[in-house]
Amino acid sequence: MNVVSAVILVTLAVIGAASIVRELSLRLFSYREEHSVLFVTPVNDGDNAEFVLRSAAEKLRWGRGRRSCAVCLDCDLDEHTRKICETVCRDYGFLKLMTKEELKGELFG
Repeated sequence: MNVVSAVILVTLAVIGAASIVRELSLRLFSYREEHSVLFVTPVNDGDNAEFVLRSAAEKLRWGRGRRSCAVCLDCDLDEHTRKICETVCRDYGFLKLMTKEELKGELFG
């Protein structure tokens, strides 16, 4: 029983230390000014569309950008892939499905 509790204690200590190091590094190496990040992900086929979009969402969450968003760029998507993109974009508020023209309008006013 002593060995099991020691293993659990060491595991929790390592997880806690990693969390502290992550928080400190984010605070020390972050910019003091507010910057926006636009993460554009072209999606070609429906097989990996959900994986790509959810991965982009997690990357933005990890970076903790307040004004950050990810764009699923519609490069002539088929209907199945478009539905996947719409579903994932609905799940995450900072993901958007845009066409090329909408992205140009967003970037260049």
